[in-house]
Amino acid sequence: KTLQNLQDASDELMMLEDDTSLVSYQIGGVFIGHSQEETQEMLETAKEALEQEVKSVEERVSEIQQVLGDLKVQLYAKFGDNINLEADES
Repeated sequence: KTLQNLQDASDELMMLEDDTSLVSYQIGGVFIGHSQEETQEMLETAKEALEQEVKSVEERVSEIQQVLGDLKVQLYAKFGDNINLEADES
């Protein structure tokens, strides 16, 4: 959702006709006025950082799912059909 909000803000910024006006950019709880170019750069930096974070989390999820799959194989090998493990939610 945050990534989509940043993209929407970037799109709206491109549609502004007045290149000389200051654009308010929120940093923490404070709004700071920047030029459109500076604001666009800040939005791109924030998007890149968020995309990296999403990628990192997705890689971690993939690793955990692999471990879970390996554990399920080991459990089924040991206990056979005597256990009933939850199905994958993928």
